[in-house]
Amino acid sequence: MHEALFQPLQMGALTAKNRIFMAPLTRGRAADPMFTPNALMATYYRQRAGAGMILTEATGISREGLGWPS
Repeated sequence: MHEALFQPLQMGALTAKNRIFMAPLTRGRAADPMFTPNALMATYYRQRAGAGMILTEATGISREGLGWPS
C-alpha cells in the first residue's frame, strides 16, 4: 500500500533514496562564538540519516542575523 514511500525519488540532478523528508527544525545547537556547525549537530543529523532528504536548520551568519539573543 505504501511501497512508493520507500522508492527512490528523482528531482533533477538529485536522487533521494526514499520519499521521506525531514523538515528543517531550528535546534540552536551552533552555540560556539562563531555559530558554526559542530560535532553535536553532525551526530544529530547522522541519527536521522534514514530520511531520503534532510533540510538542515538555519545557521546565523552573524550575531545580528540571529532571531534570538544568545
